[in-house]
Amino acid sequence: MKIDVHCHYVPESCLELQGQGPDPTAMVGDMTDLDRRLLDMDAMGVDIQAISPWLGFLNRDPAIAHRVNDGIAQAVDLHSDRLVGLAAVPISSPAEAAAELERAVKELGLRGVEIGSNVGGKNLDARELAPFYAKVQELDVPVFIHPVAVLGMDRLQSYHLGNLIGNPTDTAVAAACLIFGGVLKEFPRLKFYLAHGGGSCPYLRGRWEHGWHVREDVRIAIKSPPSEYFKLLYFDSLVHSPAALSYLVDSVGAERVMLGTDYPFDMGDHDPIRSVDSLSNLSDGQREMVIGGNAAALLKID
Repeated sequence: MKIDVHCHYVPESCLELQGQGPDPTAMVGDMTDLDRRLLDMDAMGVDIQAISPWLGFLNRDPAIAHRVNDGIAQAVDLHSDRLVGLAAVPISSPAEAAAELERAVKELGLRGVEIGSNVGGKNLDARELAPFYAKVQELDVPVFIHPVAVLGMDRLQSYHLGNLIGNPTDTAVAAACLIFGGVLKEFPRLKFYLAHGGGSCPYLRGRWEHGWHVREDVRIAIKSPPSEYFKLLYFDSLVHSPAALSYLVDSVGAERVMLGTDYPFDMGDHDPIRSVDSLSNLSDGQREMVIGGNAAALLKID
């Protein structure tokens, strides 16, 4: 099975909740039309998508999360052989987010949850998020971290830099806070996977390691080096460069990388199998892990 873990969906029943909605000129597929989606999946060679909410539905109020999750579950029910679903939660209210995730997993059959790289400008090590993390760990489902409201937008207005630089940078901040803030120390069974190949964090890990050894303020929350927690993270393959993807697989291990397309956006990878196959250093077994095996295990797909 070839499984895409990074793709977005808007249930037709939730169209009026979008507000302004995603920019249609930035899409090469369709956010809502399931028939079009299946055709595009076939063209990309993808067997299963893990559909996650459009970013505009992240961290909205509980009623909106409830409706979005119902809509995602309905789409999965219609095409259970091709789709699995990730939930939206009102993470600014961690107790309500935990309750909605439990409903989404236990009643609707969703396989995980998508959250932003920050929560209204607060980093992901905010102490008040602990009840939500505890529930995620109890339910044993993955958390997909996608950049939102990225830092530095006052300087990233031109040239689509909010996406080209802001997205991978905010993802690195999220990963750093999970590590240095002690989230992965407190909840070691959490399974986070990061969009866009982890952003810049795979290429900063040596700097993080060095910083932990030489600075006391880096060691406040963790007594083991960051590499001990970095190895708990998962990454999608969406880096737009064979050299970068090869480095990612070599540095984190093929068992931590999964296929990601960012469907239906123009900044996605719409030939993801070819991207993986461009890596001459992968064994057949490692290739199978990246294109589907890892995701099947993480999302509990038989």
